Amino acid sequence: MHIFIVVPAYNEGTRIGRVLHDLGKTKLPVIVVDDGSRDKTYQIAKRYGFMALRHEINLGKGAAMKTGAIAAFNLGADAVIFIDSDGQHRISDLSQFTGALKTNKFDVVFGVRDLLRIPFVRRVGNSVASILVGTLFDIRVLDLLCGYRALTKKAFRKIDWKSSGYSVETEMVVMTGKHRLKHCEVAISTVYYDKFKGLSPTEGIGIIFDVLAWKFLI
Repeated sequence: MHIFIVVPAYNEGTRIGRVLHDLGKTKLPVIVVDDGSRDKTYQIAKRYGFMALRHEINLGKGAAMKTGAIAAFNLGADAVIFIDSDGQHRISDLSQFTGALKTNKFDVVFGVRDLLRIPFVRRVGNSVASILVGTLFDIRVLDLLCGYRALTKKAFRKIDWKSSGYSVETEMVVMTGKHRLKHCEVAISTVYYDKFKGLSPTEGIGIIFDVLAWKFLI
């Protein structure tokens, strides 16, 4: 199985170097998508010798993930693994995703963090959204918002997410349930450098409305 790593990035010039250094040890092909960063993210990615794509303006994480996935599949990938660019995901956990994919039993592999280590507000929001998605779409994923995940080319074509921002992770779970794609979860470790970074409460509420729209309007 030909597996690519896709790294969406936005203004991560101070941290992405360590991530790319560690990814270089894996021997897997890597595509970095700079989502209109104002710092040196793109230049750093090029410096490490990886394929680096760039959005001229910030389009959102979902758009960056899709750009990277399309590029990977056009280059012959059978599957892609998404990993965040800020260092919160351990490269050592990659083997769990590649192992699950290579069994050919799963279309999608979701990473699950230790939920007790997630900041309280995010943990509550994650749990509420997970219960809502499980009730409406008959799919139970413990960590709805984890960005460490993988999918095959078949799954990518079926999921075809439209979310450009942080709703992308939730939409991927919803569409996995809608299309009855085979999926599994793997436990991963997570390091938080900044508990205030990432999904805001307002964006979290927006995801809840998105979930309802995917069920009743789309």
